Amino acid sequence: MTDDMHKLYLQYKSVAMYSAVANAMRPLAELIIAAEPERRVRCAAEVFRAVADGDCDGTGEWLKKLVLADDNPFSRAAARGERISPKIKAQVQNELLTFKQLSLVKPSDYDGGAPFFPQFGFGGFSVTYDGLLQAYACGGCGVLSGGDSFTYRDGMFKPTAARSERLSDLKGYVEEKYEIAKNTKSFVDGLPAFHTLLYGERGMGKSATVRAVAGEFCGKLKLIEIADISELAELVKKIRGLKQKFIIFADAVDVDVWQANRAAIDRVLDAAPDNYLVYCTIDRDKGGRDDLSYSQAELALFDRFGLVVTYLSPDSDGFVDILKQILRSRAIKWRDEYGSVAELAARKKGGRSPRAAKQIADLIECTYAQKRCD
Repeated sequence: MTDDMHKLYLQYKSVAMYSAVANAMRPLAELIIAAEPERRVRCAAEVFRAVADGDCDGTGEWLKKLVLADDNPFSRAAARGERISPKIKAQVQNELLTFKQLSLVKPSDYDGGAPFFPQFGFGGFSVTYDGLLQAYACGGCGVLSGGDSFTYRDGMFKPTAARSERLSDLKGYVEEKYEIAKNTKSFVDGLPAFHTLLYGERGMGKSATVRAVAGEFCGKLKLIEIADISELAELVKKIRGLKQKFIIFADAVDVDVWQANRAAIDRVLDAAPDNYLVYCTIDRDKGGRDDLSYSQAELALFDRFGLVVTYLSPDSDGFVDILKQILRSRAIKWRDEYGSVAELAARKKGGRSPRAAKQIADLIECTYAQKRCD
C-alpha cells in the first residue's frame, strides 16, 4: 500500500459526521488496504453489489445518494435552516473531500489482471458543501429526503410510490376540488391556509382529492399519510421547524379515536400552521339521517377545522354525468343504455358515488363498449 493510499484510509477512518455513510462504504475503503487477493475480490464484489442495489452507474453517484439521505446533526440543522458552527462546517468539507477521493478508486488498480474481478463504475462525486445546504433545505434529510410521499406508523416514516393521479383525472365535485386546491396553493405560496376536513359518504373521492392535490404540488410539499391519528402530535414534533412543507393526511378517521385523543389533537390544530397542514377525511354513516343533519360529535369536529368541504351524493343526473366523463376520458362513446346500466348497478351497490361510477365504467369497458368517440 502506498503512502497516499494509507493517508486516504486514515482520512476515511476519521469520518465522524457521516459515520453511517462511512459504514456503508467500508468495502470500498478496505479495498485500498487489502493485501490478499481473496480479500480484494470480496471487497470489490461488495462494492459492485452496493452500487447496483443503489441503481447507480458508479461509486460517485452511490456515495452522493448516501450523503443526501444521511441523518446527522449537520443535515438536520441544514434542513431547519439553522446556523452551522465553523467546526462542523470544516469537518463536513473534509469528509466530502474524502468521499470524492474514495469515489475515484479504480477496480483495475487492484484486480491483478484477473478477468473475473468485479469492475464497478467509479468517479463522479460532485457534492459541495453549499450544494448540500441547499439540498437539505429543499428536500429534507434522512428518510424524508427520499421522495414526496410517505406513510407514518409506529413512529416511523416510510417512503411510498409517487402519486400519478391528478385533479383532472377525478370527475365531478368541481367546486369541492377547487376549494382544496386553492387552500393548498395558499399554503405553498406562504399565504394564510387552513387545516381541512373532507366529510361525506364513502366512495365520493375525498381521499383521492387529497392525494391528487398533493400530486399537483409535487416538489413544493410532501404528503405524509398517518395511519393512527393518535400519533399526530408526535409526528408534528418531528417535522416542526423543517424548511420543507407538509400535508399530513389522516384518512377515514374514527370519531371515537379522535375523541379519545382530542386534547393532543386540538393542540396541533389550534397552533398556527407553519410548515404543515392537517387534512382529514371522515366517512359519514348516515344512520337514517338526511344529508343536512349532523351528530353532535360531527359538529364538534367541524369546529376544529378552518375549512370543511362536504361531499354529498350526486343525484341521478349528476351520477350519469360523472360516468360520462369517465367514459369520455377512456375514448368510449356514450350510449343511452349505459344510463340504465348505471342506475341498476348503483342500486345494487347501495348508492351513487364516483367510486361506483368508475366501477361501472370498468364494467362497460370490458363488456359493452365500442372504442370510438365522435
